[in-house]
Amino acid sequence: MGVSGTTTVAVCKRAEVSHGSLLHHYGTRERLLGAALDEVYARLQGSVISSLEELPPGEARVEGLIELMWDAFGAREFKAVIELWLAAANKPDVGWAVWPEAQAFDQAIGPLAEHLFPEAAHRVSEFPVYTSLIFQVLQGMGLANATWPDPSNSEAGGAGENMRVQVRALLSRLVRDAFKNPAE
Repeated sequence: MGVSGTTTVAVCKRAEVSHGSLLHHYGTRERLLGAALDEVYARLQGSVISSLEELPPGEARVEGLIELMWDAFGAREFKAVIELWLAAANKPDVGWAVWPEAQAFDQAIGPLAEHLFPEAAHRVSEFPVYTSLIFQVLQGMGLANATWPDPSNSEAGGAGENMRVQVRALLSRLVRDAFKNPAE
């Protein structure tokens, strides 16, 4: 069905709520889509945070971050995020409702990264750049994963080790090396 096929009538029917109730809480279909994006972001972020909090500091936490974010950007819900981004880019009425949620999510990444990696955040001058690198690479890989199979994956007819696995390993090594305490 996708964003273009999402109507308030269909949402009300599926959620078993009245149309008046939906309009009372959200006002428009576009605000409903913005709220849906916020909910999906909260779920994806929550699963990463709760799992990372359990990891010990250091290299294991960096490795865990990469894999947990990969799982989040590979989740079925991320496809809904992609659809909302595209709808926002192509339809201004959706964009004004969706972009504030997307921007709030992006702005929450820095403080969250500082919380999860406090020592590196204070010691590594390019910490915000590394945080953005992790996010941008894995988000882009999630987009690619949602839209087409990895051609290097033997299951997709290619040969050799899965390129996405290699990219995640390289990203993890770059970040781990950058965050490593020189005293270690």
